[in-house]
Amino acid sequence: MNFFLRWACLAIFACCSIWLRSGTVTTKDGQGHSGLVTFEDSDHLTVGPPKGPRKKIPLKNVVAATFDIPADPEMFESGTPSAGKGYGILAAYYDRPNFKGRVIYRIDRTINHQWRSRQPVFDLPRDYFSVRWAGELEPPVTGEYTFTLNANDGGRLMVGGLTLGKWEALSGFREVGKLALEAGKRVRFEFDFFDNYGEASARVLWKGPGFQESPISPTQLYPDTNKAPKGFKSRSGLLGCYYQNRFFYGDGMLSIDPKMDFSPVTPPEEFPDKNYSVRWTGQLEAPYTEEYSFKISTDEGVRLWVDQLLVINELSNRAPRVFTGKVPLHRGERIGVRLESVHRAGQGNLKVVWSSKSKPESVLGGERVYPSFEPAEVKDEGGGEGDESQTLGVFSWAGSRIASSPVSVDDSSVKFSRGTYPERISTINVSRIVMRPVPVKYRNRITDNRMGVLLANGDFVEGQMQSFDNDTLVLNSVLFGVKVYGIDQVMAIVLAGIKAPTKTSRFKLRIENGSQFYVRGFRVDDKDIIVDDPSVGKMRIPLTEFNELRAIDR
Repeated sequence: MNFFLRWACLAIFACCSIWLRSGTVTTKDGQGHSGLVTFEDSDHLTVGPPKGPRKKIPLKNVVAATFDIPADPEMFESGTPSAGKGYGILAAYYDRPNFKGRVIYRIDRTINHQWRSRQPVFDLPRDYFSVRWAGELEPPVTGEYTFTLNANDGGRLMVGGLTLGKWEALSGFREVGKLALEAGKRVRFEFDFFDNYGEASARVLWKGPGFQESPISPTQLYPDTNKAPKGFKSRSGLLGCYYQNRFFYGDGMLSIDPKMDFSPVTPPEEFPDKNYSVRWTGQLEAPYTEEYSFKISTDEGVRLWVDQLLVINELSNRAPRVFTGKVPLHRGERIGVRLESVHRAGQGNLKVVWSSKSKPESVLGGERVYPSFEPAEVKDEGGGEGDESQTLGVFSWAGSRIASSPVSVDDSSVKFSRGTYPERISTINVSRIVMRPVPVKYRNRITDNRMGVLLANGDFVEGQMQSFDNDTLVLNSVLFGVKVYGIDQVMAIVLAGIKAPTKTSRFKLRIENGSQFYVRGFRVDDKDIIVDDPSVGKMRIPLTEFNELRAIDR
């Protein structure tokens, strides 16, 4: 089937299935039913194939329903028809927010970083840094893909013909876009990010035919090779960045070097034969839990970090010597390794070996050494959700969340941009308006027993909001009288406390843009569903926007 015929068939199928979505329904008796899911009427779902018998399920028996094809964990495994052969995306980490200054290159397996107040790379600053990810994306199947960008502060994603993002300081946000892609046809993938001050995060998620929303699989990402004249031919070893100076500064030339054994280290052809430097980065995996010894034989200056620990620090060396260092490692844990070498005028020989009580000495490289980095696991720091984008939006008094910034607020209503569900909500139903992700260290300053404004600097000013528009917020402060704040100064507005969902609410509904509602009932109306949330009101939402429905456990 040629390209145009295939797309024609997809278009016909899309027109025929506007009413139908694919997913899974789980019932209270533990049964799971997969297929095309839709509302039969206000009290029933149906699930099954597009043609043929479909199962009718009473809503009262539903524990959960998803409106996408169930996740297929084998889709990206090596050897399957849809799996790519990638291994990550090239990342350039700069110590300034304008892609200037000192840069550290590495290959990230995916973009799923929630640094919060930690350093993005261990010797880069916690604030005022920038990152540029570049490479290609290979779609596993043909169809429509949904990309979700979460960033704090500014970020701009460009994939194929789709552009998402905001390039503003202190503008933590979530943005969603859709793009039709063809299986196996790579498209350009770039993501620029900067952090201004405070907590930082950068996440790109995708969803497509056959899988639910998740970080992009490394097998579908390929690093940019513009700075790698010979390409990236090896999938094991360390990523070497060669600089035309002795200070690891400026742009470098890249190569994946499979083993740290050089006689001598050979720079790119255009480099001089002296006064250059090399930084190798990657991760290694220990086969046993015990202390490991690292030994470097060289006639040049050298430094070695293992798991952010400076194990060897001999950058001023100029004579043939052997340096050793020890560090404890845990079996199966991937930890970062960085090796730096300065070539002045010697032979340029370099050899790194590692060993332990149970592991014989061998050259650093091979199957347990990787040029790419796994994102660090995000741990709960006592501040609530790991995904800080979940703090964004307008919250009702019953906990429903509209994941969109309001256009205006007055005494009668909160209004949103066209296409938001809903486009307005009565002000009396609103408890909080969160403009930017609230850092963990500030979240306890928002409580149900005091009203006011949480400012970007962490100060909470008690008072009652008088008005709000695109540019300013007017607050009648308890201590300071009438205060006017620019929107860029405001992190959150607290109007009232948040209570539990009403007893009449039966389901928690999550839709495509991240909004969630506590729903007491549905009504089928043509191609839309009328959703009844007691704390938000009734709203018309297309079934194509439904993501997940889950019964409230009481």
